[in-house]
Amino acid sequence: MQYSVADMLGMSARSRPDALAATVLATPTSPERSWTFAQVWQRVGGLAAAIADTPAGRNGRMVATLLPNGLDALLIYPAAMVAGVASVPVNTRLALPEIAHILSDSGATVVVAAGALLDTAREVAALVDHDVTVLDLDTVPNDAPLPDPTGDPAVGQQVAAVFYTSGTTGLPKGATMTNDTWLINCFRWGWQLRLGPDDDMLVPGPLFHMSYCSFALCCWMIGGRVRIMPNFDAAVACDEFAERSTAAFLVPSMTTMISAEWERRGRTPLPAMKRMMTAGAAVSPVLLEQAYDIFPNVEISETYGWTEGGFATFELKSRETVLDGTVGYPTVGCEILVVDENDEPCPPGERGEILLRTLACSSGYLNLAEATAASWTGDLIRSGDIGIMDADGRLRIVDRKNGMIITGGENVYAAEVEQVVAQHPAVQETVVLGTPHEKWGEQIVAVVVAKPGESVESDDLRAFCRDHLADYKIPRAVVVWPEALPRNSMGKLQRFVVEKSVRDDAVPAG
Repeated sequence: MQYSVADMLGMSARSRPDALAATVLATPTSPERSWTFAQVWQRVGGLAAAIADTPAGRNGRMVATLLPNGLDALLIYPAAMVAGVASVPVNTRLALPEIAHILSDSGATVVVAAGALLDTAREVAALVDHDVTVLDLDTVPNDAPLPDPTGDPAVGQQVAAVFYTSGTTGLPKGATMTNDTWLINCFRWGWQLRLGPDDDMLVPGPLFHMSYCSFALCCWMIGGRVRIMPNFDAAVACDEFAERSTAAFLVPSMTTMISAEWERRGRTPLPAMKRMMTAGAAVSPVLLEQAYDIFPNVEISETYGWTEGGFATFELKSRETVLDGTVGYPTVGCEILVVDENDEPCPPGERGEILLRTLACSSGYLNLAEATAASWTGDLIRSGDIGIMDADGRLRIVDRKNGMIITGGENVYAAEVEQVVAQHPAVQETVVLGTPHEKWGEQIVAVVVAKPGESVESDDLRAFCRDHLADYKIPRAVVVWPEALPRNSMGKLQRFVVEKSVRDDAVPAG
């Protein structure tokens, strides 16, 4: 396509310059602030001008972003497109070595940061082998005109962003996202959610995640308003859904916390919420059914997808279908296949790996040709998930083939945590599992075997992990296995034996 996501925002700004576009909600230390579409587009010009002369790195012109949740964390995406630079959003919860890997792997030559994250950006810049400039966005003026890009604007199949996902090797992998893919996903969401100019979309999660930034950009493309939470707070969310916000993407852990706050308030309905999308972990049907009581005017839609494959299924749920455990039908422009170990199609009702043929998915992994070839087969992309296609064409998720744990809406690969736990001086061997957790969906459990003469203390192991992993990747529970981990005759770990024992023993929630 000849237009970009940024162009769509520009069209909204020219069509409705004085209409309210964005609000960043108040915190204990800062008041609520709002901007019109004209002001938002003007800020895009200032940010684009500031990064327009970004020098090329090993993978082209890329700018890493390390930003608190706020207006700039969203505007940096269209600003980078205007400047012809690919954005590389960085999860602000990552540990310094993890952020350094992203800078090294992407070759980003500039890190844009603000507030308390400026010090983090400077520390990380000193850890990588190439020159990195740290740009303080708080110093960027708002009134710069839109620049003439020094490279081609991010349109068509040009890479617009690189989203780093957790990797089975223990290092994040950069999934490349073209402008066309982003545009198609935004059009899908706006159409299927039935968003309009009168909607106020609450953004309750971090804008470094593709889902939250894309939903917000989609709302702007349609002329709606976004309301950004600097940090998720269930009480604030309840206030929003009671009076103002009409739409939101809520991961199950958020819905759980909102439910608890709703109970605390005496079950007073929250009538403003009309469009709720959920995904990101196994969703309790009971929780979704309760959501109809919390939000009496809501339409609940469930979706399934992943960073590389994008938005694969969609279904508007009813009180009847919300209990069936499915995640919906293939969304527009998607075909879902469930295949056996020989990649032959499974009949309806039989489990197999989920493959996707779609108009909009990542174009591959940055610098990882073998991993790209393993996940992209012709025009199909592998999910690594196990599912069942019902006779009526609705998908049911059964298991995750690749050992992913989804905790609080964050994806964590077991192998990534295992690599760190195994480095502890008292650990002989380890396996990391996900177990059900009422609040987080799943919690991370490290099962460890101590070296002869050593003992492994839970607090000590967690402190060790904290130096190497983001906080949400740290095991919430530690189980000391009394003997060598069970293996088969070929020496392969029998993970299912450990999982069954851990689940049967009901590991306390951390």
